Amino acid sequence: MRLGTIFLFITLTSFGVIAGVQQDVDLLIRQIEQSPCTFIRNGQAYTPHQAAEHMRTKWDYAQDKVNDIEVFINKVASKSWFSGKPYMVECSDERITSEQWLTSLWQQAQRAPLSKAP
Repeated sequence: MRLGTIFLFITLTSFGVIAGVQQDVDLLIRQIEQSPCTFIRNGQAYTPHQAAEHMRTKWDYAQDKVNDIEVFINKVASKSWFSGKPYMVECSDERITSEQWLTSLWQQAQRAPLSKAP
């Protein structure tokens, strides 16, 4: 009986972690979609909406292997699984890797609730 309780606790805790990562990824993808930047994948430019859809597809395939947002950014959202080439993002006149850009977006999202506090 005690072992069953432990298993249930571990299972429920795992679901909480998964739900948290899902929320984090959803937030990051919404930021991608609302961005004015151009997403460059394997040399081709994509709109923010197209980039967000691509990230949703990659998330659908990888979510069972992703245990936090950093893994999503570094392993899923930053490079092509087929070519191995890093994704790039062009904002204004600056071109940076999507890993740098997404990390920055995530940091902004983490600061946002603090800046709105009274």
